[in-house]
Amino acid sequence: MVFLQQATIGLVFLGIGYALFSVFIQRRLSNVDKMYELRATMSDKTKKLMALAKSNAPKEQMAQHQKELTDISMQSMKNQMKPMIVILPVLAILEYAVLPGIFPSTFTFSLLGFSLTYQMFFIVVIFIVGLVLSISMSMYDRRRLKDKYNFGLLQPSHKQQPEDSSAVV
Repeated sequence: MVFLQQATIGLVFLGIGYALFSVFIQRRLSNVDKMYELRATMSDKTKKLMALAKSNAPKEQMAQHQKELTDISMQSMKNQMKPMIVILPVLAILEYAVLPGIFPSTFTFSLLGFSLTYQMFFIVVIFIVGLVLSISMSMYDRRRLKDKYNFGLLQPSHKQQPEDSSAVV
């Protein structure tokens, strides 16, 4: 019974540690500000492409806008995938080398009436902690970048710059 409690606490702390490590690596290897900028640009380009489609624009013009949208999408995906080069191997080492050395293969946890293997319990802890951390970081980024971008479904992606009224003659 004591081993079960210690194992549970140890596995929870290991999961929390891995989730913190994962978020740290994601923040260090991907440029968060650049991601928001790419997301806003993609939104703008998509709106322009839809407007072109509605106005029956020439196919060449639509193809050019589609190519630009694809390029931006690829940049975004590359930026999001960089941290995975570090995060996934560490997870694999923990799951297949470290944890099997600590727990017997038949070791299970009971969580909300479900019987989970130690590996599945570890994944659940990582998922829950990672979700909470991701939401927290997203809220922090939104607050930090609120002056640069609008955040909302019905608002334009970039804050509109006021027109220079002195230019009107």
